[in-house]
Amino acid sequence: MKIVLFFILWSLLTPLSLAADLDSTNIKGFQFSYLDVEKNCEAKREGRQSLSIECKGDKLKPVSRSCSGYISRGLESAKLSCGGALWVLNQRCKIEMRGANKGEINCKL
Repeated sequence: MKIVLFFILWSLLTPLSLAADLDSTNIKGFQFSYLDVEKNCEAKREGRQSLSIECKGDKLKPVSRSCSGYISRGLESAKLSCGGALWVLNQRCKIEMRGANKGEINCKL
């Protein structure tokens, strides 16, 4: 009986854990997903408070051109700032600095 209950619970919870993964479907109007941005883009410090966003791959050039970052208080408070239709990245993605000069882009559900 315990084994049957375990498999029932496991089968119910498995779709929930898969749903928590970052969406890999394309962002509306673009040929890339949030997952692509997270995997292929990084932040590079350009000055005291400014960061540039650099992405690998031709289909992510709009992110490199339309997004930048800024540091308001310290490395732990870096923010992503995107213009045009890419403002959607501002709501779902943030910069996590991994050192004084480089950081990662992390996007949430």
